Amino acid sequence: MSHRRRYSPEYKQEAVRLVQQSDTPVSEIARNLGINDNMLRRWVKQASEPGKSAFPGHGNPRDEEVARLQRELRQVKKERGFFARSGNVLRKGIQVRFQMIERCRETYPVSMMCRLLKVSTSGYYDWRHRPPSKRALDNQRLLKKVVALHDDSDGVHGSPRIWEDLRYDGETCSLNRVARLMKENEIQGIPSTRKWRRRKSTQRPESIKNHLERDFTAEEPGAKWVTDITYIRTGEGWLYLTIVVDLFCGQVVGWSMSHRMDRQLVIQAVLMALWQQKSKSHVVLHSDRGSQFTSHEYQQFLAGHNITCSMSAVGSCYDNAAAESFFGLLKRERVNRRRYATRSEARADVFEYIEITYNPRKRRKLEQLSQTTLN
Repeated sequence: MSHRRRYSPEYKQEAVRLVQQSDTPVSEIARNLGINDNMLRRWVKQASEPGKSAFPGHGNPRDEEVARLQRELRQVKKERGFFARSGNVLRKGIQVRFQMIERCRETYPVSMMCRLLKVSTSGYYDWRHRPPSKRALDNQRLLKKVVALHDDSDGVHGSPRIWEDLRYDGETCSLNRVARLMKENEIQGIPSTRKWRRRKSTQRPESIKNHLERDFTAEEPGAKWVTDITYIRTGEGWLYLTIVVDLFCGQVVGWSMSHRMDRQLVIQAVLMALWQQKSKSHVVLHSDRGSQFTSHEYQQFLAGHNITCSMSAVGSCYDNAAAESFFGLLKRERVNRRRYATRSEARADVFEYIEITYNPRKRRKLEQLSQTTLN
């Protein structure tokens, strides 16, 4: 195998100058120099191109070092540009890295991207020409449903809620699979924050005690209810919301909203729950020790409708955790993501959340549980 000759920029410049200043044919000059005539013609063409230097440097070590550093600088800039575009893909799996290379293959060299992402070039080309497996095709189909459900929830629901909706639609996928697909595609819900506020409490009537003792389960509908009050900020001032939750199904069976936090607010919520009650069985209704719940008018109302009043201990927000849990969902999924100009706007949005989003979700979950029990 013959050794390939190398020519310095200075040699090329002098050879081109000889062609330009002489009437001798290029082929004869190339033959005299002992080089290929096509290569000499290429040098002449490169030297005639405007706007750039065809042969940088003059053959001395300093110029060659400068040219080498410039090449390295261009390479480093190109690599930095790719890393800025790829983000945190280095922490992802091999499939995600291959997908990143596929998206950028028209902009950056494949070999450079494979080297930077620490994958083999042969592995990338093998992945590129490999047909998708049945599992991959099914994941693509499932991912479309996940994205649609996540968009329908206004970006609120995480993998557990989306998995419940998929199961209700007849999908047999696991929770871990849904979580993995969402993580790989950077889809996430809004996490909950545990923030309890301590409110002033009044003296609990002597005849009333805590009948639940933090047992938030019920054997049948309408046996145990919990109730509480929260407030929602609007441009017109506070809007107060009272809810009544049935512990058997978790649905909000009664609610009331008003610009005043008084006894009528809580009585109207309990009255709505009574109207929706199918049977007139005995009910235990648990609340905290707010002045609205300890009032004489409220206590008389409960006694007149065969409802046993249960109250939390002093400063124990966990005793009414079921109601607080709903308020946490409401604030996280809806209220904290809105700015209400008027109380009417807030009322309409809260109503839509309770009756269109939250309660139907609980009914679907109850139906799934019933089907599982029958099977």
